Amino acid sequence: MPLLGLVLAVGTAGMTMGVDLSGSKWHPSFMTKSEIPSGVHMSVQFGPDGSISGYGGCNRFFGGYTIDGDHIKIGPLGSTRKGCPGLTQLETSFFATLEAAKSFAQDDGTLTLFDAAGDKLAQFVRAEEK
Repeated sequence: MPLLGLVLAVGTAGMTMGVDLSGSKWHPSFMTKSEIPSGVHMSVQFGPDGSISGYGGCNRFFGGYTIDGDHIKIGPLGSTRKGCPGLTQLETSFFATLEAAKSFAQDDGTLTLFDAAGDKLAQFVRAEEK
């Protein structure tokens, strides 16, 4: 019986690492700080282990995230350092937007990130699973 309690406690502790987003992949459809040009592919994936990774349009990025209710903390983020003329500002804005997120809402294949004041930072659509 004590072993069962231990297993349940470990399972519950893991849920705070991203039960709502764990294993999901998203593409930004809107960011307040930058317009996303058509043809630029960006993505973010939330790992079940609290890791976050993705593609910023030029570089791959990685870091961590935690979730507590509807509160989220992303980062710090690291990335590769490939140079892509015309995409540097967009990518920097994308990474900053992710790190500025303090809360989120998810419904019907849409993920919205909000800043500390509750203002909308970005909106994402769920990636099609292949």
